Amino acid sequence: MKNMTDFESRMNKARKNKKRKELIMKTLVISQLIIFAIFFLFPFVWMLSVSLQTETEIMTTVGFLEQLVPDTWRWENYIDVFRTIPFARYFVNSGIVTGLTVIGTLLSSSIVAYSFARLRWPGRDFFYSLMLVTMILPSFILMIPTFKMYSAFGMTNSWIPLILPAFLGGGAGNIILIQQFYKAIPKEIFEAAKIDGSSEIRIWANIMVPLSKPVLATVAVFAFLYSWNDYLGPLIYVNDQSLTTVALGLRAFQSQLSTNWGLLMAGSVISMIPNLIIFTFCQKYFLEGVKAGAVKG
Repeated sequence: MKNMTDFESRMNKARKNKKRKELIMKTLVISQLIIFAIFFLFPFVWMLSVSLQTETEIMTTVGFLEQLVPDTWRWENYIDVFRTIPFARYFVNSGIVTGLTVIGTLLSSSIVAYSFARLRWPGRDFFYSLMLVTMILPSFILMIPTFKMYSAFGMTNSWIPLILPAFLGGGAGNIILIQQFYKAIPKEIFEAAKIDGSSEIRIWANIMVPLSKPVLATVAVFAFLYSWNDYLGPLIYVNDQSLTTVALGLRAFQSQLSTNWGLLMAGSVISMIPNLIIFTFCQKYFLEGVKAGAVKG
């Protein structure tokens, strides 16, 4: 009996120690998450605060932390953004470019991924390796040749250079992500569809696309964020103000002599709204797609 009592005592002590360690680990993890959350949210809070201040207050306030709470809340900055520049037009332009980019990326990347994952054709492995090589090339190396190519075809000062690449493959990273998801789908589904007489296009459209909604949502989010926030592309290829996008249009609040920080930050906050909406509503599919592409492959 004494041995049993000592054994139970040691087991209870071990359980208490284990619970104590788990509590300490959870506390440390939560503390780190809070610190990182504050670290990443702090620039956004500062940007939001500056967007509600007058230029005089921004220039006269001493100390970084003192700028976090405006003395006068100037909501008119958000209205002046649309009065100072054709910001609504820029917003629509970004919406059109981004929408077409997302559509093109989903169509082309999913078709190419299906070709690499399920079809057998001569040179498939070679072209797959060639696609992987493009991922290690810095984008700025191809910047000048790409510009010369579009210029030779008379496509500059238009949205074509911003949209066309999305319909020509959709990016190696997106292709690989979708391909890993396609490979995880049981082969029996394809065999049954082929027995029923379905063509490859019909299998892709009626079977693969519906089954791969999570990973396609992930690719859509990536494509949306990249296209909406793209500054370098419009800067290189767009000269006409009527074709300017939001990311490039914000430059109008900056000049060589001064910067209107209040309007610039207000415009930046407005331009972030679509990103926040997309990520909020697609967060579930985004996380599922990333896990599926990373684990099932």
